[in-house]
Amino acid sequence: MWDKLAEVENWIKERCVALAKEFGNKPFRLEDAEQVLKKNRLEIENVKELLSELRKKGLLKVEKDPQDFRKSIYKLLFVEEKLEPTRDRLINSLKAAADYIRGGVDYKVLLVFLFYKALSDKWLAKVNEYEKEGFSKAQAYILANSDYYVLWDEDEQKLLTWNEVTKSRETIIELANALTRISRLNEKLSDLQKIVDILGLRGFINEDNLHTIESIVDVFNSLDFSKIPYDVIGDAYMWILNYFAPQKAKEGENYTPEEIVRLTVSLLDVENGSTVLDPALGSGTMLIESWRYVKEKEDSDVQLELYGQERNEIMAIIAKMNLILHDLKNYEIFIGDSLANPRFPACDYVVANPPWNQDYNVNALKEDPKVKKIYTTFAGDGFPSKQSMDWAWIQLMLYFANKKVGIVLDNGALFRGGREKKIRQKILEKDLIEAVVLLPEKLFYNTGAPGIVMVLNKNKPEERKGKIIFINASNEYEKHPNVRRLNRLGEEHIKKIVNAYREFKDIKGFAKVVNLEEIKEKDYNLNVSLYVFPVIEEEKINLAEELKEFKEIEEKEKQTVETAISYIEKIVQLCN
Repeated sequence: MWDKLAEVENWIKERCVALAKEFGNKPFRLEDAEQVLKKNRLEIENVKELLSELRKKGLLKVEKDPQDFRKSIYKLLFVEEKLEPTRDRLINSLKAAADYIRGGVDYKVLLVFLFYKALSDKWLAKVNEYEKEGFSKAQAYILANSDYYVLWDEDEQKLLTWNEVTKSRETIIELANALTRISRLNEKLSDLQKIVDILGLRGFINEDNLHTIESIVDVFNSLDFSKIPYDVIGDAYMWILNYFAPQKAKEGENYTPEEIVRLTVSLLDVENGSTVLDPALGSGTMLIESWRYVKEKEDSDVQLELYGQERNEIMAIIAKMNLILHDLKNYEIFIGDSLANPRFPACDYVVANPPWNQDYNVNALKEDPKVKKIYTTFAGDGFPSKQSMDWAWIQLMLYFANKKVGIVLDNGALFRGGREKKIRQKILEKDLIEAVVLLPEKLFYNTGAPGIVMVLNKNKPEERKGKIIFINASNEYEKHPNVRRLNRLGEEHIKKIVNAYREFKDIKGFAKVVNLEEIKEKDYNLNVSLYVFPVIEEEKINLAEELKEFKEIEEKEKQTVETAISYIEKIVQLCN
C-alpha cells in the first residue's frame, strides 16, 4: 500500500490512511467513508472525487452494490499482513513518511521513529523465540531484556514497545514519555531522552499534529523489521539522512555523500582487527563504511574498535542510533570539540570530512600543553590562521594515527599561502603525504567547489618514500540521479581511483607519481593540476577526406551560382 501511496498528494494520503484504519480490506459505501472522514476531521466537499482519485492510483476497487445496483461498494487494495520490507519497499514507505514531515518538522523525528520501530520489532522477535522454547510471556520479556535492550519495564510492569505505545490515539500521546523511560532503563540508549528534549517531541506530539503523527505511525506499522538484516535497516536510516541532505545543507548542516565515504575508506584499505577513529563524526557514516568495507573484504567476523567525537550533541546521538541500527557494538562516541579537547585514544586509521575553512579561535589550542603538543609535533609552530583550520585537522589526525589518515578537504588547502603553506612544507619534508586525489565539481550538497581526498601514511613502503601520487579525477563523474544540479562518483570511478593509488604508477592524463624534489621546486604547491591534467581528446582529421569534401562543396556552390545566374537572365529577358 505504502509503495503506491508514496507518490500521491498529501490530502489523499491522510484520508486514505483514515479509511484504511477504519475498514482495512473490508468493503464500505460512500456514506460510510463520509462518516469516517468526518469523525477524523478530514471531511471534504466531494468524497466521490477522493474515491475516484484512489481508484485511478490503483488503491481502490469499485463494484456494484448487490443490494442497490445504482450504488457502488468500495474496497481498499492494501496488504493485510505486515510485509518483510525489501530495500526498495522500505525506501518507498519512507518516502511516504518523509512527505508528511516536510515543511517545519525536523527530519530527525523520522530517524527517531525508525529507530524505535526497528528496535521494538527486533525485541519482540526475541520474545517470540523464547516463547517457542517454552518460556512464559513474562519470562520471555525478562530474557529479551537481558539479551537485547530493556523494553519491558519490570518496576511498572509496562510494555514499552512501539506497537504498544502507538496502538491508539490516546497512547500515541505517550510516545515521548516511553522513549524517555527506555533511555533510563538502557545505559547504551541513555541519549534518547536528550534527543526527545532537543527535538521538542513532547511539544510536537499534540492534538494539532496528531493526524500527521498517525499517518507516519501507520507507515511504520505497515512494515515488519523483525526478520530483515540490520544492514537493510541501517541503509534505510542513511537514506533518510541522504534524502534530506540538500535541504539541510542550505541550513548549514554538512553531509558527506556516501560515494566519497566509500572512496576514502577504500583508499585507506582498513584491516580487520584494527582501530578506526573519526574526530569529525557527523552521522557516523565513515565508521560504518569502515566496518562494511572490512566485512566485504574479509567475509568473516569483523573485529574493529570504532571511536568518534562530534561537537554537535544531537548529531552524536544520531550517529549512535545509526551504529546501533547497523548492529555495531564495539564503539565509543565522545561529545566535544576535537581540535581543543580530543577525548579519544590513538587509533590505527583516522578518517574524516571535517568542516572546511573553519573559522576558529586558534589561541584556544595554545592554552593546554597537551593540546599544544598536537600542533607542534609535525610542523614546529603548527598553528594555522584563524580563517582556516584545514591543516590543524590534518595535524590532529596525524597525531592520533598509528598507520594512515584519510581526510576530505577543500581544494584550496593544497596551495594557499601564509601559515598554511609553512605547515604544508613541514609535513611534506617529513614525507607523510602519500596521495592527493582531486575530485570532480558539484559532488557536495553545500558547495559546488571540487574537494580533495588526501592520504597520509606514517609507514610508507620503501618504494613510495620521497614520492606522492597525484590523481586527477576531475572528469570521473556521472549525473546525480536525484539532484539535478549535482554530480556523483560511480562505482567504476571509485575503482579506477583506488586502483591507481594501489598501483602507484603514472597513468597519462590521470595519475602521476612525483618526487618531493619536484614539489619543492614548485614551492610546496600540491595543486593536482600542476602535476597531472586530463588528456584533451583532439579531433583526428583525415586531410584526404577533408579535401574531397571541400571540393564537393565547392562544386555544389558553383552549380548553385550558375543556376541562379540562369534564372536571373531569363527574368531580365522577360522584362525586356
